[in-house]
Amino acid sequence: RRGRVLNRAIAGIMLKRHGFEFDEAHTSLLKRAVRTLWSSLHGCDQHWIPVHRSWRLNERHYGALTGMSKSEVKDQMGEELLQKFRRGFYKKPIEMRPDHPFFTGRDRRYNNLIEGHLPTGESLHDCQNRVLPYWVDNIVPSIRRGKRVFVAAHNNTLRCLVQHLDGIAIENIREFEIPTAIPLIYRLSDEMRPIGKPDDIGFTGKFLVDAHKRDKEYLANIEALHTFRHRFDRVVKPVEAIEPEVIERECQEMDVAVPDAWAVEEEEAAEPEPPAPTPMAFDPARMTNGTSAQNLGH
Repeated sequence: RRGRVLNRAIAGIMLKRHGFEFDEAHTSLLKRAVRTLWSSLHGCDQHWIPVHRSWRLNERHYGALTGMSKSEVKDQMGEELLQKFRRGFYKKPIEMRPDHPFFTGRDRRYNNLIEGHLPTGESLHDCQNRVLPYWVDNIVPSIRRGKRVFVAAHNNTLRCLVQHLDGIAIENIREFEIPTAIPLIYRLSDEMRPIGKPDDIGFTGKFLVDAHKRDKEYLANIEALHTFRHRFDRVVKPVEAIEPEVIERECQEMDVAVPDAWAVEEEEAAEPEPPAPTPMAFDPARMTNGTSAQNLGH
């Protein structure tokens, strides 16, 4: 969990260091995407931008497989059948029944959905048909108005958008992987067409940095990361931020005593300086040179 949180924050730090600024953000109703958005906006210091949430950006609905361990499903169903459900563009998983522990019909997040919109199991094609109306009706108009848009969503949700934008063949999009917590950048023309040179399968988006480069530039540079965190973790004390003269003047005007914190500061300032320390000599032959190491967990 700590590793996932760190990766999300690092994604925001990367966006900030590369100069990306956003006007609004979009995410799903699922906590994984919401947490990713929180951490990323925190990392790039853009907490204040408007955030829009929609069920249409949710992860693909895996039907009866929802909430199950991938490894257990693989052991019990077998690799071939599992991949048919997971990777098939048109293949739907086994439908979720109302007695399922995670049945979406009992989740109040979806109380306002009209009948027929509540998914109980989706193919990747079904997921795309759910996502694209939100793209067309909510995100595209913002981009046309010149807004810079941040989307924090799920692997299959983003895969559907990539397939739509780049027109990637179905047999290729099924195997297309989107790494976790690495920003994916698209630049679009006025006609909402991707700007950029496509790769072998037609993908024009750009991952901000690859995983190895990210580890080298950001995780290894732990000093810079700690400095960035310090901006948000540091607590400024009143005695550090407000000069004694200002407090004294305000207290005199309001006829109140100077607070103890500033009074102590004045007393300490009035004390004579201690004598200079006595010089000491060191014998290099008797000194040991010790180093300390810090283990960093990812």
